[in-house]
Amino acid sequence: MKMVTKQEVVRGFDTIGDLAHAGETVMVTLGGKPWIKLVPAFKAKKGKTAAAFKTRLDRIAPKPIAGAAQVLQRLRR
Repeated sequence: MKMVTKQEVVRGFDTIGDLAHAGETVMVTLGGKPWIKLVPAFKAKKGKTAAAFKTRLDRIAPKPIAGAAQVLQRLRR
């Protein structure tokens, strides 16, 4: 668990937020006492990136057929 002061959060919220998003629990102190705790909203899973999702989707989803959009437009007329 990372300990930071309220002033550190105010000055660098993006950095502190990135820590919590990466899975780190961050305890924010005020006057040397625990004040709030930032925890990740979701548990990070290894290998679960957008690129990995796209690769899996490409394997299971059919590829678009060349010219299909034009055929559908003609059928809709």
